[in-house]
Amino acid sequence: MAEWRKVAKVFALGDGHISQKEVETLRELLLADGYLSKSEMNFLYEIKEEAKSSVKLLDELIADCEKLTK
Repeated sequence: MAEWRKVAKVFALGDGHISQKEVETLRELLLADGYLSKSEMNFLYEIKEEAKSSVKLLDELIADCEKLTK
């Protein structure tokens, strides 16, 4: 089975832009268990850095997730 990070990056960065729908899906999946791992947090930082553009919702998701990891 493919590594989740690689699959998720293709999903999120396929066209270089992270859309509202993609952020909503990431939020739903990453926060489903009420816990965010360091690996998942690092993934969000990576896609933010690698994206050519993104919606403001990605910044909001990252901020919400940072609160969970502290």
